[in-house]
Amino acid sequence: MVVNKEIIKINTTFEVRELGQGEEKQIHLQGYALTFDSLSEDLGYFREIIRKGALDECIMDNIVLNINHDMDKPLSRNNKTSGLGSLTLTVDDKGLFFDAIPTETSYSRDLISNMSAGIIDKCSFAFRLDYSDKEAQSWDWDSGNRGYDLRTINKIKEIFDVSIVTNPAYESTSCTTYKRAKENYDNSIELEKRKEILRLELELI
Repeated sequence: MVVNKEIIKINTTFEVRELGQGEEKQIHLQGYALTFDSLSEDLGYFREIIRKGALDECIMDNIVLNINHDMDKPLSRNNKTSGLGSLTLTVDDKGLFFDAIPTETSYSRDLISNMSAGIIDKCSFAFRLDYSDKEAQSWDWDSGNRGYDLRTINKIKEIFDVSIVTNPAYESTSCTTYKRAKENYDNSIELEKRKEILRLELELI
């Protein structure tokens, strides 16, 4: 079964910190790659929320921190545990916290300058679900009061990368997932209406 990769952008707060003394002083990028129980931005008619516990069985053994999901601009990786290019990921009650020591590249220095100035302040992550697992996600369809449909993610199968981003467009896979689920819901409603009409017609016979 082919499982699509999806991307979610979140509102978060980054810190650019200098830790250590003298020659051992290093720049750290710190923040949350995702937060539990908080709404995503508008994805186009729907929003998403990631429940606490969604990472309990998640594969996170080879995650890259990069810029705008560009694998040609890596900053750090979590299979490196110390020094330049290292990435430490911690799951806590709030979400997935990262502490990265970026490599000393020109694009890394440009990024740090833009982050320090507050120009770049968003984060997103690429992930996949196991769509064969019915408990991995659920949908709460809007009846007209809330203004958007709500997708709840209960189990994330794997995280591929975490990115510091400017203002990314959402990958079409997330919208396709929504459209497919919405169509299935609409079809089920239509089927129930037809069954009810048939039932009423049979009662009149």
